[in-house]
Amino acid sequence: MIVAPLGSGSAGNSYYFESDGTSILIDAGFGPRETRKRLEIIGREAESLRAVVLTHEHHDHIRGAERIARKYRIPIYLTRGTLDGSSIDTSETKVVVFENNSTFSIGDLNVHARRTLHDATDPACFVVESRDGTRIGLASDLGCVDDPVIEHLRRCDGLFFESNHDLDMLRMGSYPWSLKRRIMSRFGHLSNDDSLAAVQKLIDSELKTLCLIHLSQKNNHESIVREMAAALLDRQGARLDLGIARQFEPTGVFAIERRAAPRPARIAPFAQMPLF
Repeated sequence: MIVAPLGSGSAGNSYYFESDGTSILIDAGFGPRETRKRLEIIGREAESLRAVVLTHEHHDHIRGAERIARKYRIPIYLTRGTLDGSSIDTSETKVVVFENNSTFSIGDLNVHARRTLHDATDPACFVVESRDGTRIGLASDLGCVDDPVIEHLRRCDGLFFESNHDLDMLRMGSYPWSLKRRIMSRFGHLSNDDSLAAVQKLIDSELKTLCLIHLSQKNNHESIVREMAAALLDRQGARLDLGIARQFEPTGVFAIERRAAPRPARIAPFAQMPLF
């Protein structure tokens, strides 16, 4: 499976997934022109997209979703809460509502959704599974990581996981105290310490690639995250490809293959509901 963070952070988030001829975006925090430009940088075409899948309704994750969906005539997949919390016009844009804690299919990809803790209406993290059993987890905007999310993200071949802020930088920074409290709350964002504590639980023999995402521009730095992550991997004796997602350009293309035997396919336990 191919995964490419097109941009990650408070100025916009979007991740490209491709396998077996099916390509999707998870989140669309950039407009059509910028998204197309970033896809071209990684050698992909926007016309090949089959769908946009949304984690939640915050602006930095859905800013370009409607315009991209309309321009390329593709659906937006989202929870009912995310739809209700957004301003998406279903009379002009095709949407498919999925339930959290369930599985749905887009082409040859199975998408396993799990509810997360964040100050959004019904936010989700995902494991995207290809036909050969390769599993890629993506979890962003997490106030804390509860046991169901940890269990959901186990046995992944690749993991794209939030590491938002350095606690000292946040506490000493220029944000108003109300915003600092929101970020540090159990419905805010993960600190580097909390992120890597969760990642430690997810490192196993199947995990091949780790990319840390959604770094704060003002309250974090790539060098801090890279040093902390490298130290963790060294302590664990884990040999992984390590990446840090960038905000203003694609981070690169991660080609991730499964290490374990294919897992049995799971059938979606609900009927997807297309809305127009």
